[in-house]
Amino acid sequence: MRLRTASIVLAVGLAMPALAQDDQDAQLPVTAVTLYRSGVGSFERSGTVSGDASISLSFDADQINDILKSLVVLDLDGGRVGGVSYSSDEPIGRRLQALGLGSANQLTLGVLLGEFQGARIALTTTDSELEGRILGVEAYEVVAEDQYTTRRRLSVMTAEGLISVEEADIRRVRLLDPSLQSDLNELLEALGTQRTAQSRSIEIDLKGNGQREILAAYVQETPIWKTSYRLVLPEKAGDKLHIEGWAIVENTTDHDWHEIELSLVAGQPVGFQMDLAEPLYISRPTLPVPVEIAAAPKTFERGVAGRGGGQSPFDGNQDDQEIEKSLRDARTRALYLTGDAPAAAEPDLSVRRYAYIDKMESTTAALASGGEEGEVFFFKLDNPVTVGKRESAMLPIITGDIEGRRVSIFSPSTQGEHPYRGVEVTNSTKLKLMPGPLSVFDGSVFAGDAQIGHVGQGERRMLAYAVDLDVDANRTTSQSHTVRKLRILDGTVIQTTTVQNEYAVELTNHDQSRERLVVVETPRYQNWDLKSEAKPYETTDDLYRFEVKLDSGKSKKLSVSQEQVQDSRMALTSITLETLLVYQRQGAASQGVIDAFKGYADRKGKVEDIQKLLNENDAETRRIADDQQRIRNLLQAINRQDALYARYMRQLEEHENGLDELRTNRRKLATDLTQAQDALDLYVRTLRVD
Repeated sequence: MRLRTASIVLAVGLAMPALAQDDQDAQLPVTAVTLYRSGVGSFERSGTVSGDASISLSFDADQINDILKSLVVLDLDGGRVGGVSYSSDEPIGRRLQALGLGSANQLTLGVLLGEFQGARIALTTTDSELEGRILGVEAYEVVAEDQYTTRRRLSVMTAEGLISVEEADIRRVRLLDPSLQSDLNELLEALGTQRTAQSRSIEIDLKGNGQREILAAYVQETPIWKTSYRLVLPEKAGDKLHIEGWAIVENTTDHDWHEIELSLVAGQPVGFQMDLAEPLYISRPTLPVPVEIAAAPKTFERGVAGRGGGQSPFDGNQDDQEIEKSLRDARTRALYLTGDAPAAAEPDLSVRRYAYIDKMESTTAALASGGEEGEVFFFKLDNPVTVGKRESAMLPIITGDIEGRRVSIFSPSTQGEHPYRGVEVTNSTKLKLMPGPLSVFDGSVFAGDAQIGHVGQGERRMLAYAVDLDVDANRTTSQSHTVRKLRILDGTVIQTTTVQNEYAVELTNHDQSRERLVVVETPRYQNWDLKSEAKPYETTDDLYRFEVKLDSGKSKKLSVSQEQVQDSRMALTSITLETLLVYQRQGAASQGVIDAFKGYADRKGKVEDIQKLLNENDAETRRIADDQQRIRNLLQAINRQDALYARYMRQLEEHENGLDELRTNRRKLATDLTQAQDALDLYVRTLRVD
């Protein structure tokens, strides 16, 4: 429906009397509903009025915020909308604060009387009656059976004096202040109304002449609409599959949907809730009242005639100077607080009283035809729909033939030794298929349940509804590694290996009367190459799908191989010439790699030989040093004149000569080792052989 030019105004005011529900529906009935899968619904009401009129609409109390957020009112024949009013109650918490009370959940007799301190009351206890003013309520603890209990005592000032009354002894209390009693009654009535309120009304004020068409539209929370499907498989080969799709809608409102236009939208617009009906107050800072510091008394010293120049009466007196400074500071603060100084910018609290919409168009297109509006898909029921208030309905939205074929489905996630019975459908309808359950019938026999996801027009989807017990499936997996090439780069051996994963499924059809078309799903590894003779007819991000035709009583095996080339690195020291020769015989290592490794081995062997000689030299040095220490220990116990002493001294001299030779030899070996190691390092760094 195209909406003509109209003006709109939303104004908050006092609530007007609501009409009865049936009168509302007769005055402005629901004419169109659009339901979304995001939990909201868009409602349109339309009717006619004559002259100045008012229309009252009621809603569930918890829906009023959605109405205030989305309500649109249009006078389509030149009139104007004077305003929309609704009841606006002060928050209960604020009322409690005005009476000096806390949370409504904490209201007790003692708390209530304590907050009415100073009020005149008439009190009836278990043994007397009295009048007076509440002085206060005292809380104290008593011990009974090792348990602490809090009790309260009310103090009342009467004409006879101060009287204390236990809270447990109070039987009746009456406030003698009529205004205070009235406030308390209103508060209790509001508390009761808040708990029992089921609906709230809005009043639409319309201004104009003659008979005019009025339209009101709003969005409110509704149950999401759901879909369910029935798929009938043909009994004869060559016949088409038949599908029926039903939409399940619920009218949870208090308004009948009689002969309405119903649209079902598959999109999910952004939605949120905001409390617009509750009055909100903003806290404001409390500032001190600007004051001037009172002038202090002052005494003056006797003057001396002839002193030059006028002098401040505060000069020469430190205390007086501080007083003067305080006065200046006080005046500065006063100027700031009274507005003479620059003030912080206040928020703009102005509210526009009127909002105008020059032109609005309704483009919702709701057995059902489909369409796209923006980025959403919707179903528009071709015939008017009737659903009573608080009732639900199941409405046909899709019916007809659909392309498809019977299949058996075997997947990596399949548990057991049998594939699933299924069907592969192609959405050849003119509508999109929404997610929902699907009941499958094989001819006139129920075959099983499946679940369908979102299927666009022309898309293909497989559905599994039962286990195919007539087909056995035996799967095996294996992995192999083949070294393809060895090369050397900067002293590192790079090994190129082909890793092959094989997934095999052996299928056997035990059905002697019907052949099978089995769709086998195999894992698809990212960055791996498919090397199988069989080619998949369909590919997903994670799966390959292969078709295997099984004649009745026959078996067939499907093997799927995937390969990936992987490089691994290892140090030259971690490989041997014998291993390289084996790889050479397999064609993985070239003669250049063998020769390069031999050159490395020769240089490495030279380093090791020099290191061995150096180690032997150091060992001989340590042996001689140890023997020298032994001889010195023996010399301490021998007389210098003995021949043995002279013999040991000759041995020490021989040892010293030997040590000199060893030290000289070590310096030479160390130099040779450094040169050999440098030559090896240079060879390794520059070694690049394919």
